[in-house]
Amino acid sequence: MSTDYISGGPVLRAEDLHKMAWHMHHDEGMSWEQIAAELEEPLAAVERMAAAYEQLTDSAAAQAQHTLF
Repeated sequence: MSTDYISGGPVLRAEDLHKMAWHMHHDEGMSWEQIAAELEEPLAAVERMAAAYEQLTDSAAAQAQHTLF
């Protein structure tokens, strides 16, 4: 995870938040409501974050896929 440090602590990039929201829901089993509270973001925003991360990884996987036949 990439971070920049400023006074007060690290600053996460948008991509990092998207990945974090996706992993919290799919890997840790947290509800969207729990994730919204944890990240201090609106419920709809965390759902969009996770969807954006999933779309990004799906696109990257499709581009890396080799044709088998």
